[in-house]
Amino acid sequence: MHAEYGLVVFDSTHEAIKTETLAKNNHFHARLIGTPGKIVAGCGLSLRFEMDDTNQLKKLLDDNNVSYKGFYHALRDGIKSSYTVIK
Repeated sequence: MHAEYGLVVFDSTHEAIKTETLAKNNHFHARLIGTPGKIVAGCGLSLRFEMDDTNQLKKLLDDNNVSYKGFYHALRDGIKSSYTVIK
């Protein structure tokens, strides 16, 4: 199975939950997931979203003063996954 998606990684659970609410209220297809072990983050939660929404989601978070650790591009092919910082 091949999958490509974006992740927003957080240091704070509060910011992760706030982001999920903002994303859903603004009609983004997004959900909270556990942060993959290959990515180091403080709270262990990340927002999974569609890659096409990267710029709009970043603008939404910046406009709402949401603190995040970074944006990642995730690729999964079978059981192999890779993550690249994009923002």
